[in-house]
Amino acid sequence: MKIETKNYSLKNGKRSYLVYLKDQNNNSLECYDIYGDEDRLRKEEELSEKYEIDSVDITYVSLEKFKEDEDPVDKPLFLVFYLSRDLFSNAELVAAYGENVKKYLDEKGDNVRLFFMPTDTEEKIVCINPLYIETKDEYDKIDGLIKELESQLV
Repeated sequence: MKIETKNYSLKNGKRSYLVYLKDQNNNSLECYDIYGDEDRLRKEEELSEKYEIDSVDITYVSLEKFKEDEDPVDKPLFLVFYLSRDLFSNAELVAAYGENVKKYLDEKGDNVRLFFMPTDTEEKIVCINPLYIETKDEYDKIDGLIKELESQLV
């Protein structure tokens, strides 16, 4: 037996949870709709004592992860291009560069949103939402993509 708690809502500063009692095959046996942290902890403790469930068999799913799992929309990756402030004085050049990068990413089939920011320091490209990157392979793909784009800056 195990317990899985999912935070599915946050209203007026109080969280709502679904607390599941599951068998070893991950089948839900019971489900409790709980409002507030104290009641959630009380329910988890009650179930763990009743069914002798060890703390390693109690999992928690955050609100962000719950919403991401429930929302099948493919989340875009956000890339911020920090480019020399001087470059922004030529709007046509920035627009052409942006179009080339967009075309390159569209051809690769990547769902990416681009932002171009002027900088007085080093030119670079930064991924601002690594939250959506869950595996090393995904991270390596994004890292490779950023390196390819950065090499085109020079």
